[in-house]
Amino acid sequence: MAKGHALLVGLKSVDPTCYNGWDGTGGCWGCELDADNMERTLKSLGYDTKMLKTADATRNSILSSIYRAADNLLADDIFVFYYSGHGGQQPDLSGDELDGKDETLVAYDREVIDDKIHYALTRFKAGVRMVMISDSCNSGTNYRGAMTVPVNEQAIFRPVARTPREEVDIKAQLIHLAGCRDGFTSAGYQHGGAFTIALCEAWQDGAFAGTYKNLHEKICELIRSSQKPQYNEYGPVTDDFRSQKAFAVILAPPVEGPVELQVIDLAPREAAITHPGQKDYYKFTVDEDGRYTVETEGRTDLVMALYGPDSETKLIARDDDSGTGWNPRIAADLSAGTYYVRVEHYNSQSGTGAYSIKTVK
Repeated sequence: MAKGHALLVGLKSVDPTCYNGWDGTGGCWGCELDADNMERTLKSLGYDTKMLKTADATRNSILSSIYRAADNLLADDIFVFYYSGHGGQQPDLSGDELDGKDETLVAYDREVIDDKIHYALTRFKAGVRMVMISDSCNSGTNYRGAMTVPVNEQAIFRPVARTPREEVDIKAQLIHLAGCRDGFTSAGYQHGGAFTIALCEAWQDGAFAGTYKNLHEKICELIRSSQKPQYNEYGPVTDDFRSQKAFAVILAPPVEGPVELQVIDLAPREAAITHPGQKDYYKFTVDEDGRYTVETEGRTDLVMALYGPDSETKLIARDDDSGTGWNPRIAADLSAGTYYVRVEHYNSQSGTGAYSIKTVK
């Protein structure tokens, strides 16, 4: 079954001994809070996470964490790399940038140029889904390439050794959401970056059910600063990846379609289907308006979501009683139509035990 892993970086200052006395605190007050909020969101969806905050967010720690994810993730898995902090630009010494500048992410001890990020992302296997989110200045193309690092301070950074980049294609799929265009700034406040604040507002604690493109459009509507968030795709991005719910770990249903979960009648009886751990997607039809309960039996470590009516992406409710000893259950007033139940992830390591899903009116 597909798994999700996230690397989250929140940088509120830098080591002044590495930046000739500059501490990088201006504009980055809420970057650690940004990372915390994103981690909370992704953990609720079943991701395992790696957090690097400020002093832990060194250049080597960031790159080595990406390398480890690339080594461990397989086709159909998803990797989210989130960064909130300073973004900068440096003169391009390798000759691979059309604008003559390398975009950078500022780590605690030195900058990470976009060439290095590009190389790290080429290590991911074909079929892996990647999402990079950068709430920083000059972030429009920093996948290969928040709050601005002033020009006079960029010049005092410790030089970064570079060699001409060998052009290697990204084998995995990458969707990149950025706080602003290259050469522009991203606003930052005490309670976080404007881009991440808008993202969390759009997400609505999981009620958002659109694609990454839909999420970008909603962020653009909500953002309260003059910056222009960016959406980009790199590598062999598939229609399946484009069309699935943002940050979803479980892939789309099998080609043969969802398993039917039949409602036998409208009396207070139960209809169940035993699930051996191979498919995570069901549908049932409601013929008459009423109050229905959808719940699982057999396992308590599941996260279950209900979509509809007649929509596989319109979220009605999500229930996560995993870890409480209770079976996940959703009670809702449903109108006539077709509904979809998705078991989003298992919280146990085994993830293969049988369970059943039932509908009760």
